[in-house]
Amino acid sequence: MQKIATVLTLLIVLVSCKKEEVVRKDYAQISGKIVNPQDSLLKISSRNFNKTVKVNTDGTFSDTLKVSGEFYMLLHGNARTIVNIENGYNLDFNFDANDLLNTAEFSGLGSGTNNYMTAKMKLENDYELGNPGSFFELEKSEFDKKVNDVTIKTEALLKNAKDLDSTFIAKEVEGNNRFIEFLNTNYDAQHAILAPIANGKPSPTFNYPDTDGKLVSLEDFKGKYVYVDVWATWCGPCIQEIPSLKKLHKDYEGKNLAIVSMSIDKMKDKEKWE
Repeated sequence: MQKIATVLTLLIVLVSCKKEEVVRKDYAQISGKIVNPQDSLLKISSRNFNKTVKVNTDGTFSDTLKVSGEFYMLLHGNARTIVNIENGYNLDFNFDANDLLNTAEFSGLGSGTNNYMTAKMKLENDYELGNPGSFFELEKSEFDKKVNDVTIKTEALLKNAKDLDSTFIAKEVEGNNRFIEFLNTNYDAQHAILAPIANGKPSPTFNYPDTDGKLVSLEDFKGKYVYVDVWATWCGPCIQEIPSLKKLHKDYEGKNLAIVSMSIDKMKDKEKWE
């Protein structure tokens, strides 16, 4: 009986230890190495969170973070990306600061979502998913092919990803479907607007009076490079850029460049514009 009791006690201790091992910590651990580090700091931030991690001279870094959200902006010099960090993660992150997107590698607890997000960002970059206009300016056959390619690749990316939370997967599926639906629903209307001004197409012309009342047309500058600056007197950032526009005039004086500053003020503000 004593032997049985001893065995039971040992089993209880082992089970207790095992339970302690799977309890998630209330903070995240991050570490890794940066190839070609650009400075001595790695910044992790969100709207309500800011953390600066020291980067050693050999590019290595290690720290703990107590976070409250899930997704954060990671910055190091000119390199930046979005990372998923949650309390309990033990995340190792290695990248080349000169090409973060194509070199980022995650391992450890929490790496699944981050490796998927990196692959998704590569796909977004390759297919210009952040610029729907790149789809809408295509002719229908090219548009359909590009949409089909993106659909196949996003589905495969999600299917082959490892260690993703079911809620995250559901949100990704919904987001991907909504994006494809948006493209298909808006193609006709947006194509009519964007196709005529796509890269390589002749620019739409204009014919507006200058400060002297003389009509100025784009065709008046045929044979020159034309820089068109659209502004308004009510636009603060536009006013702030006027010194830069004057410098541009000076820098390119005597060269084959015409600079057209085009106001979109209403007629009642004509005197103010002049």
